[in-house]
Amino acid sequence: MSIAIAIVAIGILIALHELGHFWAARLMGMKVERFSVGFFFPILKWTSKKSGIVYQVGAVPLGGFVQIKGMNPFEEDAFEDPQSYQMKPAWKRAVVILAGPVANFVIAFGLYFGLGMAGLPEEVDEAGVGNVISGAPAEEAGLLAGDRILEVEGEAVSTWGGLVERLQANPGVEIELLVARGEERLTVPITPRDDNGVGRIGIYQPTRLIHLGPWTAAKASFNKCVSLIRDTVVGLAGMIAGTEKDVSPVGPVGIVRMAAAALNTGANHFFSLMAYLSVMLFMFNMFPLPALDGGRGIFLLYEVVTRKRVNKKVDAVVNTVGFFLLIGLLLLITFKEIFFG
Repeated sequence: MSIAIAIVAIGILIALHELGHFWAARLMGMKVERFSVGFFFPILKWTSKKSGIVYQVGAVPLGGFVQIKGMNPFEEDAFEDPQSYQMKPAWKRAVVILAGPVANFVIAFGLYFGLGMAGLPEEVDEAGVGNVISGAPAEEAGLLAGDRILEVEGEAVSTWGGLVERLQANPGVEIELLVARGEERLTVPITPRDDNGVGRIGIYQPTRLIHLGPWTAAKASFNKCVSLIRDTVVGLAGMIAGTEKDVSPVGPVGIVRMAAAALNTGANHFFSLMAYLSVMLFMFNMFPLPALDGGRGIFLLYEVVTRKRVNKKVDAVVNTVGFFLLIGLLLLITFKEIFFG
């Protein structure tokens, strides 16, 4: 049930991204031909008599898409139909392209704002277990959310950083943890998973709930989104440069596992993760890569600067090839997550 709810929730985040494109396209006077929640063959489909838009629900609930007239430059009447994407000025096309990522940023802001009012999880610098990832060594060893780790191999630990350092230094080696569970003291043997020479047991940092007023919650929400973007950029730069070993890509399977684990911990943790994922969707789609919104934005910027459109063959080929490369990378990450954990 947790996995099913997690899949639906992540699908909703992506569908809301597409809804941003949808409403912006209609606002800019473009013809929307189809709006799909989910991919592949439709299990439910209907056509609006008023607008002629086909609405459908795909068999695979993750994701969705909006079919806008003229997005494909080789489409019939793409450069003739006044409601075509290609017939609109660059600024209107930019609004449509940016609307999806902006929708994700707004969703993340709204979720963090709501959590700030209801109780925002704040990481606590202590050696403990905030959450346990399903199927990870921590779960197999019997660790539970709320456990405090007092010692690692007889050495006292009190901070989250100290705990992580000791765990990462023992990949594939069985170690003993002294765990405090309420008044009880337990000795727990555990073998950190060897992740490219780094030991991991599959736990999250402990958190506590902080309740904020409306104005403080709004500022904290915005700052949280910005800090996540900054930290992710720094982490990616380190991963590309080879200086950051503690960063690895996560695919659909890993994201669903994280969401299901967060849901089992509590609603606050789950919605906090959804806000985080929404920020990541904003960032991912803003990357200046072919087939992504950021890549299309680069083409529009070129058009504005040079006052010339990108050749439609180049446009179609670059975005099509980019799309299949992204799908291939996604499948590769998914394969690794399924068969190699």
